[in-house]
Amino acid sequence: MRFTISASMMLGVTLIATPALAQAPPSANPTPGCKATPAEIESVRQAGIGFSRQGATPAERVALADPSYKQHNPAFVKGGREAGLSDYDYFKSRFGGPPQAGRQGGGPPAQAGPAPPQGNPLEIVMVECDLVTIIHKNYRQDPTAAPGTFYEVFTFDTFRVKNGKLVEHWDGAVINPPAAAAGAGRGGN
Repeated sequence: MRFTISASMMLGVTLIATPALAQAPPSANPTPGCKATPAEIESVRQAGIGFSRQGATPAERVALADPSYKQHNPAFVKGGREAGLSDYDYFKSRFGGPPQAGRQGGGPPAQAGPAPPQGNPLEIVMVECDLVTIIHKNYRQDPTAAPGTFYEVFTFDTFRVKNGKLVEHWDGAVINPPAAAAGAGRGGN
């Protein structure tokens, strides 16, 4: 059996396929409705990097937050509510003082045994209009293995930035249950 393609069939296939093959011209405003200039997008990027970079001082971090700052991390929201503070004031209380072990923004708690490999607080930086997402690379002790056995883990922070200031924050945090008491759930002996 022989198959022939007419000129009109070829023209029809070409016309249908052409829009799918065409590439959209590059745009400085990839988000529909985004009117940010390349300089504004870079400002958003630098605000996220400034907050997340290793060695940023508490004063530098607090200076990046706008008084209208809105928090979406449920543990921070709960902590602020319990302290009777606004999201901005709680942000200042958490990031404005000297680093404390176990406090977000203050480094990991001190641990016995070998130290994990150094991670990268700026593993991936993505900017879309007024949002910057920072993906952090860390290492954690494998709880099922011998001390010093670490696994790679990634966390993220996303900020909305207006006029070079952090105005909103999201991450993957949850409110953790309290640690089980020693011997709890083991028959009570």
